[in-house]
Amino acid sequence: MEEATLNMGTLYGIGVGPGDEELLTLKAVNIIKKCEVIVAPSAKDGDRSIAFDTAKNFVDESKEVIIKHFPMGGKEQEGKIFEAFKTIEERLNEGKNVAFLTIGDPFVYSTYIYLLEHIKNKGYKTETVPGITSFCAAASLAGQSIVIGDERVLILPASQVDKITDEKFVVIMKVYRKEENVLNVLEEKGFKYVCVKRAYREGQEILRNREDILKSRDYMSLIMAQRN
Repeated sequence: MEEATLNMGTLYGIGVGPGDEELLTLKAVNIIKKCEVIVAPSAKDGDRSIAFDTAKNFVDESKEVIIKHFPMGGKEQEGKIFEAFKTIEERLNEGKNVAFLTIGDPFVYSTYIYLLEHIKNKGYKTETVPGITSFCAAASLAGQSIVIGDERVLILPASQVDKITDEKFVVIMKVYRKEENVLNVLEEKGFKYVCVKRAYREGQEILRNREDILKSRDYMSLIMAQRN
């Protein structure tokens, strides 16, 4: 492992929450303001970044803003993450502090986790700032408990919905294009559910009816469910 020298910059992984600038923490805003470089991911090459759009009002014109394409899985993912790492490494070696913005929380289903491995392996200083997760934001909007008492909650992607056993509370992420199978499993197991789409963003919807959920499919959506 290479030792980072004192004049190298620090990488800050910053969770910007679900998409409403008012839900950024004070710590996140203060660090964004002090960093010389802002890096944010986009789901499609050349597309806008939801994370950057959420925080843009706290980014002044003196900052260098870099939007990098981070594919959600697939053959390109590893290469794109390494490409982003090299871009960030160059700025850190120049002594610049870099803020990497990520929607929700940096350690919940985030590509930041993979990027951080490269950064730590090279000995650079890092700090991670938590953000409000999508499911906590969705629960607030829907008035839905995530878990209570001595129960446990299972958080899983829609591709793993068949792994639900005797849990009373579940949160299902990444439901886009898998809604029908998710609802079939939940109904078979006796769950009541709510789907929250685009929490705290334009186009926000709270859907409790099967037909409405299947008609209003959206990438930025999740399902929370519970049973007696």
